[in-house]
Amino acid sequence: MSGAGAGTLAYLTASVLWGLNVPLSAALLQTFDPLLVSALRYLIAAALLGLMVLASSGLAAWRSPIALWRVGTMSLFVAGFLQLYNLGLFYTHPMTVAALSAGSPVYVAVVSKLMTGSRLPPGFAGASALTLLGGGITIYGRAQASGQALAVGGGELLVVLAICSWTVYSILSQRWFPAEAPQLRRTFLTTVGTLPWLLASWGLAYTQGWVQSPGLALGPEALLQLLVAGVFCTALATVAWNIGVNRQGIHMGSIWQNMVPVFAVLISMVFFGIDPLPSQLIGGAVVLTGVLFMQWRRSRHA
Repeated sequence: MSGAGAGTLAYLTASVLWGLNVPLSAALLQTFDPLLVSALRYLIAAALLGLMVLASSGLAAWRSPIALWRVGTMSLFVAGFLQLYNLGLFYTHPMTVAALSAGSPVYVAVVSKLMTGSRLPPGFAGASALTLLGGGITIYGRAQASGQALAVGGGELLVVLAICSWTVYSILSQRWFPAEAPQLRRTFLTTVGTLPWLLASWGLAYTQGWVQSPGLALGPEALLQLLVAGVFCTALATVAWNIGVNRQGIHMGSIWQNMVPVFAVLISMVFFGIDPLPSQLIGGAVVLTGVLFMQWRRSRHA
């Protein structure tokens, strides 16, 4: 498979799995607090990725090929994304978070320009406009149906910083590791490095009384949901994302990120019995048009 084809398949896989993550996370938060569930998911992801690296490359691949401070820095940005986004969602209305998330291509373009000085790829402006339009249609329709509206809650900056933090990690994971390092190995090392940051933030919140002691009596449904979220939505989705960034660049990834709500709606409809709104279907089609437009422009340019 060509590099472009592999990148497209990788981004598609990541978008579908992160779409599954939306209804799964909503279910998990009925049992776990946001800080603890992130740590548990990354613990499961680290164990799975470690076994995959061991099977594919041997025990020596567990050792980092770069300085540990670099792994720790990248992992800090991953943890920053998780915690900033959770706090932003807590302090901001979900409709506002959805609107801010639709602006991912803009934030990615700014961060990428500051870090690499790279030009925008062919078709990026048109694709960004389409994905922003599609996201706007979806958000407006959902707000009209629920009687809710955009509202400033104080966490808007946290959501933007969270997306920027993930972008920094995505760029550094391709820049700091040697070119021959597989994406699986890179993801494993940064996943392991993220765990101390997540556990430390949960421990601080627990000692300050911001979160309660976790319950130990978990039902089989909650355990299954946690396992699926850790294996598929965390471990495999991040590997796929990193492959996509490596093969097609971070700008293409920012366009694919706006497909996540589309897949979330489809998965919720098929597996959770939630009927989508017409605006969600229309907005999803517009976002998909933006993705296909940028793919077409890239192929023409190539």
